[in-house]
Amino acid sequence: MRSRRAVLGLGLSTGLFLLSGCLGVVPFRPRAYDEAVRVEAVDVAFTRDGSGALTLKLQVENPSSDAATLTRVDFDLRVDGRRVATGEQVMGVPLDGRGQVPLEVRFPLAVARGGSRPEGGAHAVRVEGGVVLRFGGSERRAPFRDARSLDIPWMPGGESSPAP
Repeated sequence: MRSRRAVLGLGLSTGLFLLSGCLGVVPFRPRAYDEAVRVEAVDVAFTRDGSGALTLKLQVENPSSDAATLTRVDFDLRVDGRRVATGEQVMGVPLDGRGQVPLEVRFPLAVARGGSRPEGGAHAVRVEGGVVLRFGGSERRAPFRDARSLDIPWMPGGESSPAP
């Protein structure tokens, strides 16, 4: 019985040692990346000429003790339950181990001409996405999600996309 415990203990300690060599691993916190991004603010605006913008203010935490680079942010935007836009922004923001950084990203949106209509008032806005942290050669995605009611005076008529 003693030898079985010794073998189990050795196997467990070897496994933890191997995990500690993988960059970005957060042992004993399996949901660390699920809680690494907090949405501070969301703003959505469209204009009569067909342009628009999604602005996100995020608080990003590196849950690992390893330094990382924040390489991209992706999003899926829905207004009143309808998908309005999806997109991605590539960046290179350094983030120390266990560090935090406020991040403001602005996604330009393009809507087909004549696709906007006046619909003043509050609209249900839901944004989902993720922030990708690169640790050497490996990447970890930290998801985020936010739902709120926003006053949007002009709405797109069809699906829009990020502006080039």
